[in-house]
Amino acid sequence: MIEEIATVLAVHANGVEVVCFSKSACGQCKQNSNCGTGLVSKALPGRDHRFVIATELPLVVDQQVRIGIPEQSLITSALLVYLLPLLLLLGGALVASAGLGLGDGGTLAGAAVGGIVGFALASRWAKGSGKILAEPVIIGPVIPVANID
Repeated sequence: MIEEIATVLAVHANGVEVVCFSKSACGQCKQNSNCGTGLVSKALPGRDHRFVIATELPLVVDQQVRIGIPEQSLITSALLVYLLPLLLLLGGALVASAGLGLGDGGTLAGAAVGGIVGFALASRWAKGSGKILAEPVIIGPVIPVANID
């Protein structure tokens, strides 16, 4: 389970709306002032991601919770979105070049058609499955830590 801390924004009858902020992996090393990627990560603001998650837990606004996505679901989604269009793009180029004997322009057109078909199939499979492949779940509330002196 891939986990992240999120904050409850609103409580609805059938669930809660949560928000989590994406953190940049860059900017943590000593070279971030000389690195182009580090400078870009400083210039661009962090994005927030909002989800409505069904839950029966008694949560309140501004409470922090742990949300998670199963690894298998994430891997399946990544393969569907990235690998299927890539394979069909390469297959379209191969069929146009070797199978039909078209030249370079035909190979590029075959690759474009294969890529478009791959994205269309990935979109249809994702929508046709009836549910989101990587739907987040609430694992539980974050227990606040108190310092006792």
